[in-house]
Amino acid sequence: MICSLITGCRKNELLSLKWTDVDFRWKTAKVRDKIEDEGRLIPLTAYVESLLLELKKNSDSKFIFSSKGAECGHIVNPYDSLEKICKKLNIELTPYGLRRSYKTLAIWAKINEGSLAQISGHKPSALVERHYIVRPMDMLQETLQEYEDWILQQVRNGIN
Repeated sequence: MICSLITGCRKNELLSLKWTDVDFRWKTAKVRDKIEDEGRLIPLTAYVESLLLELKKNSDSKFIFSSKGAECGHIVNPYDSLEKICKKLNIELTPYGLRRSYKTLAIWAKINEGSLAQISGHKPSALVERHYIVRPMDMLQETLQEYEDWILQQVRNGIN
């Protein structure tokens, strides 16, 4: 779920990711977007990349978030597992809540909203954003890495 908080991806976009969607050399992932038929390319940050590489060591599935019990081959319903974790930690958390938190925390960290929207698959709201601004992957990578660094710093400091 940390991947959702850092990338702003929708639950199904993350859960249906395949290893072939990830390019570790160029540090990108191809996400099947619910809005854009062709999907979108998002940057991989250092921490997310390390999590994926760790998962890959023990995976024999084509899906990153695989499930032997699911007919489709990947986790479909993360709610039961998430609920157990939340009870143990005495917190309330949902996949959609993590996506909402992505934008809220990024604004708090003073990260460019247009870049955030492009990464998370939100439609641009302003005319200029819709028609004139297309950010290159290097710029998105830098922006998302700044955000991830800020999130990890908050964790180290202990968010109040």
